[in-house]
Amino acid sequence: MAVNVRSFSDVVGKDVFTLDGKYCGKVKDFKIDLGKFRVTSLVVEAFRGTFLSEILGGEKKGVVVPYSSVEAVDDIVLIRNIFKGVVGEERE
Repeated sequence: MAVNVRSFSDVVGKDVFTLDGKYCGKVKDFKIDLGKFRVTSLVVEAFRGTFLSEILGGEKKGVVVPYSSVEAVDDIVLIRNIFKGVVGEERE
């Protein structure tokens, strides 16, 4: 997937949501494979009260999300819900 942003700094600070609308936090950083010139993952800062912080125990933490799970980057970042079935996830 190609992401059209002018610079990586345009992505840092963007809100991150799952495709089903759950707020995860903000993009804090990203990891790059310099040998292949590819982004490999995003680091999402999970703030208290967000979907990710509930799964991780409420503390402010950085969560590494594989870039293959990123669906879109625009005003917000959309990721697939890679946490289905994890304790704390609502059951349907």
